[in-house]
Amino acid sequence: MSYVALATSYYDDVVEFYGVTLGFPTVRSWDRPRGRGRVFDLNGLRLEILDARREQSPHDLGTPGDRVNIVVEVDDVDAVRAGLAQETPEPVATSWGAKLFRVRDPDGVPVWFLQWIEPPAQDA
Repeated sequence: MSYVALATSYYDDVVEFYGVTLGFPTVRSWDRPRGRGRVFDLNGLRLEILDARREQSPHDLGTPGDRVNIVVEVDDVDAVRAGLAQETPEPVATSWGAKLFRVRDPDGVPVWFLQWIEPPAQDA
């Protein structure tokens, strides 16, 4: 997979969330009459945000719900949480060897920050 693209009707809020609130760096951006977007680097995963209101063809966005989850693996989930520009829940330990917490972007897409405490099991 090269990257994930999310279209939104809340472009400015979503770009601020990923770029300012979560602090992910911008890889590239564009602003044209028929399209506007920005690509962020989420620790190796590229996330492209598209302004659905400027796309040439209309998007049927619906509600994202929990069908799509963005997971960002980090070395120290507590340090990441402490450095974010918003209130977040306390990280919790899982039964499968990770420690994590979740926030939601302005569209409601879940964004998880995950630290592996034990290496993930390899399926045979």
